[in-house]
Amino acid sequence: MNKKLKLSVLIFFLVYLAVNLIILPDYGLSWDYHNHYYAGLKHLGITLPPESTKIPFSPPDPKETTDDPFGPFTQIIPALSQTVFHDRLNILTAEYAYNLPMVFFGVAGVFILFLFLLEAFGPVEAIAGSVALGLLPQYFAYLHNNMKDIPNSTAFTLAVYLFYRLTKKPNWGSLLLASASFAFAFNVKINSVFIPVICLIYFLSVRKKSDFRILSYFLLAPLFALLLWWPFWQDPVRKLLEIPGFYSRNTFNMPNLLWGKIYQSGVNIPLFYPYSFLLVSTPLPILIAAAAGLVFSFRKIFSKKKEYLLLILWFFIPLMRYLSPKIGAIDGVRHFMEVLPALSALAGIGAAIFRKSLIMRIAAIMTVGYLAALLVVFHPFQASYFNFLTGGIKGAQGRFDIDFWGTPQKEAVLWLNQQAPRGAFVHIVMAQSTASVYLRKDLLINLNKKPYQESDYTVLLNRQSFFPLYSIEAYKNKKISSKRTVFSVSRLGVPLVWVFN
Repeated sequence: MNKKLKLSVLIFFLVYLAVNLIILPDYGLSWDYHNHYYAGLKHLGITLPPESTKIPFSPPDPKETTDDPFGPFTQIIPALSQTVFHDRLNILTAEYAYNLPMVFFGVAGVFILFLFLLEAFGPVEAIAGSVALGLLPQYFAYLHNNMKDIPNSTAFTLAVYLFYRLTKKPNWGSLLLASASFAFAFNVKINSVFIPVICLIYFLSVRKKSDFRILSYFLLAPLFALLLWWPFWQDPVRKLLEIPGFYSRNTFNMPNLLWGKIYQSGVNIPLFYPYSFLLVSTPLPILIAAAAGLVFSFRKIFSKKKEYLLLILWFFIPLMRYLSPKIGAIDGVRHFMEVLPALSALAGIGAAIFRKSLIMRIAAIMTVGYLAALLVVFHPFQASYFNFLTGGIKGAQGRFDIDFWGTPQKEAVLWLNQQAPRGAFVHIVMAQSTASVYLRKDLLINLNKKPYQESDYTVLLNRQSFFPLYSIEAYKNKKISSKRTVFSVSRLGVPLVWVFN
C-alpha cells in the first residue's frame, strides 16, 4: 500500500470516528442499560446510585441480576467510562459517557477488518469490505449504544485476525497476542467460543506441517480466557458452569416476529432465523456483493489460498447454533453480530471481482452514496432499516418487529417533558426503566403507578411481537382510530413509538 493510499485510509478512519462521536448524543440508552451498568458498578466495587430505588423496573430487577454470567468487560468498560467522565470529572453527560466506548469499539472493528483483508487479500478487498461494514445500517446503529454485541463483533474479528497472523508467522509473540485476544473476546461475550472451532478447522486445512506454537494456541487461549475470567467472580468455576443454563433461560419463550409469524425463543426457532434477518436488514448492494463473494469463495475453497475458507468458516460456524430450535434468539441480528464482519468481507471479495470494470467503479461510488443516504434517512434509528425484500420498512410492518432496542422512546419522553402537565401519570409499556432516565422528576414519581388504560399518557414501542404480553393491541388500535396519538416518531411513514393520551 503506497503512502497516498495509507494517508487516504487514515483520513477516512479519523473522519469516520469523528462523525460517530459528533452524532453520538442523538442515540439513546438501550433496553439493557441498567442490567449491565449496575453489574459493571458491582465489578468495580461501586455502590449503586440512589435514584435506582425510584425507577420502576420490570422483572427481573437489574439490582438483583448483577451476578449473571455475562462477559465482565461488556459491563465494566462502559460503567467505568460513565463513572470517570460523568460522575467524577463531570465533563460528559451520563448517556454520552456510557456509550462512548462502544463508538471506539465499533470503529476499531472496521479498522481491524481492513487490516485483515489488506493482509489476506489486498487493498481493494480491504477498502470495499471495511466500507461495507462501516456503512451497514445494523452495525452503524448499534456501535452507538450496544454494550455487548459491538464489542463482541470487534473482539471476535481481532481474535480471528491474530490467529491468522499466527499461522503466517508462528512465533511466540504472535502466539501470545492470539491467545490474549481470544481471552479478551471470551470475557466480552460467550459467542467467542466459536473462535477456536473456526481456527482449528482453518489450521488443519492450511498447515501441511504442524507447528508447536500454533498447536499451543488451542491450550493457551482457553487457559488465558479462564485466568482473565477468574478475578471477576467469587466462585469462577461455578459461574462458568452456569453459562449454558443461563443463556438457555435468559430469553426463554420470548416472542420473535419473523415473516409474519410468532416464534418463541428457546422453543421453536426456525433454522432460517439468522439468514432471514441478514437477508432483510442488509442493503441490496452489500447483499449482492456478499453473495458474489460467497460463491467465488466456495469456488476457491480447495485452492492454495485458504483465506477464502477462513471467511466461509467465520460466516457459517457461529450460525450453526441455529440448527437447534431450542436456541435462544431475539432482536434480529443483534445476537450474532460476530458474523457481520465476515459478511462484509465477503462483500469486499465480491466487489473486487469487478474492480477492472469502469462501470462497476462508478457503481461502487454510487453505492457508497446510497448507503450513506440510508444512514441519514433512518438516523438515529438505522437498526429499523429493512430492504426491498420486505418492501422496505412499510412492508416489514406486521411481518417483523420494527424496533428491538427501545431507543426511539428517548424522543417520546423528551416530548412528554415539554408537554405533560406537572404530576401527570405516565405509563411506559416496554423498557420503562431505560426511558425513565430521561423523564422529568415530577413525572418519574408517578411513572407506571396506574395501568396504561388509566394513565394520562401511554408510551408504546412498535415491537409488535410483545403486544400480546401486555394485551395492548386493541388499546393501540382504538387510540389510533380515535386520533388520540399525541406524538410519534416515524421513519418513512412507519411509527417506531407512539404516545397516546
